[in-house]
Amino acid sequence: MGQAAEPVAIAPDRYCYTIDSATLTGAVRLRVDASAGVRGDSVVSIHNDETDYYSSYAQKFTGNLVGDRADMTVMTWIEYDLQEVDETWQLTPTTLTINNDVFTAASCDDPTVADYFIGPDGLDGETLLAELPPAQRVEFAPGTRQTRLENSVVRGDRDVYTLGAQGGQSMTLDIASLEDNAVFDVISPSGTVLAREAMSESLPLPQTGDYTVIVGGTRGNATYTLDIAID
Repeated sequence: MGQAAEPVAIAPDRYCYTIDSATLTGAVRLRVDASAGVRGDSVVSIHNDETDYYSSYAQKFTGNLVGDRADMTVMTWIEYDLQEVDETWQLTPTTLTINNDVFTAASCDDPTVADYFIGPDGLDGETLLAELPPAQRVEFAPGTRQTRLENSVVRGDRDVYTLGAQGGQSMTLDIASLEDNAVFDVISPSGTVLAREAMSESLPLPQTGDYTVIVGGTRGNATYTLDIAID
């Protein structure tokens, strides 16, 4: 008989953890599913008062849990740099250990946890990204960095587009509709809301990766033209 699989040390559920140490302050939120898959995100600031150093990073991660060991693939956005690494985390209901840094369990409903993931408009990108239809990939014609999208959206539905860009670039979006009833949201690769129910924006891009643009109607059906340019 084969050796029995090592039991998972944490039940399927949603978990949140925070850290407030001499060098790190931030939060991690993740979900363990019934098949021991793990996925989630984090926002952490790095600080060293002695050297007057400050930075921050955002992460998305996926992996699998065996006992209390989580083998993770982690995407990290720090300043304009994007890194992808494989790491092994130790995960229990009370602590999360990442590279010797110990995060402590916290309630996911605690406003101090939610605050780490809220964008400038006061909304969490996770809310906007929930239950979206499949995204359409936006491709620019060779030699150009702009495009025009013409479509229509039925009341209550949303059109979703993704496009790649580099951190440090800027994105300009303008939407026009027959009844001025089409608006868009923009979400960064790590999940931060950069624009909400807008009709015209010029956005500095904080991260490298795929940005999500969500188009919806404010009333009734909306036939629209959406211009997007990257500089």
